Amino acid sequence: MDQPVTIAWQYVVGLIFPEDLPMAAAHVLAAGYDSPSLRDLAGRSRRTDTEETAALFEGTTNELGVRIPDDETAERCLLHHMATRLCTGAVSPRDAAARVWQGIACLTAPEYAFVQAVGEEYYLDHLSPEDFRTWENAVRLAAEALARTAFPLAR
Repeated sequence: MDQPVTIAWQYVVGLIFPEDLPMAAAHVLAAGYDSPSLRDLAGRSRRTDTEETAALFEGTTNELGVRIPDDETAERCLLHHMATRLCTGAVSPRDAAARVWQGIACLTAPEYAFVQAVGEEYYLDHLSPEDFRTWENAVRLAAEALARTAFPLAR
């Protein structure tokens, strides 16, 4: 999580909020990155104006040579991230379904298959226990296939 590229795409998809950026910047500093804007951002509080924090974050990414990804690329990163976390047991299929929405950007067949396997989250409450287990298995298989593919952003 300490990588500036990871923070950039997570910021775009809303996993990191503007008020969380100072702490994220502190983690980046601790990981060995440095720039004037990064130090400034890391020294801010959660109560700093979010527009100011966002502007500092943009300056920080520029100084570190990190491009803030467009929405489509960030959404694809989220898909890969959720698939990997599901494969490692860090999240459940239901947790993945809560983060992955229909209409999310998909450019590859494994991305599309994962989104299709997850389906609509509200649908899960109406599944029988047997159907729910079948759904979980399908999501896990799709996640495994996606986790074996290249991540959309180079690290």
